[in-house]
Amino acid sequence: MKRLNYIYWAVPLYVLLSCGSLLTGLLGNGVLMLVVAFTLIIVTWGVVWMRLFTGGRLRPEFAILGVLPHSAYYLATFFQSRLFTDPNWQNMFGLSWLVFAIIMIISLRPGRADEHRERVAKDRTFILMSILTVAYSFATMSSFANQLFYLQ
Repeated sequence: MKRLNYIYWAVPLYVLLSCGSLLTGLLGNGVLMLVVAFTLIIVTWGVVWMRLFTGGRLRPEFAILGVLPHSAYYLATFFQSRLFTDPNWQNMFGLSWLVFAIIMIISLRPGRADEHRERVAKDRTFILMSILTVAYSFATMSSFANQLFYLQ
């Protein structure tokens, strides 16, 4: 999968996945929310898997780390879990977001399928998307953490 196609697919999918409180507010915490969320997660996982498979930078199995924090959030919301009030699980949740950001940044580097392979320092698309990925990771992690750690 070419990088531009990957960006066109991944950005809207991750924006939809980051709408956790909106999705749970519209659909409730029931099975319908879980079905919609995991449909989005599976499609997103497939897009990341295709990029890693054709990019050649990482093994495609690492694509599961690209949806791990989102899956943890939606499962914890569905089960009304108080698990994330424990500091050890909070650290694991934070580490999963760090690994998510690393996997996404590596997947944005030019790969075998891309026509233009510039140095990473001169690749404007990579630099912009890396900055946006880090910002997305921190913003979504803090939003999800606020909702998970203080579940009512």
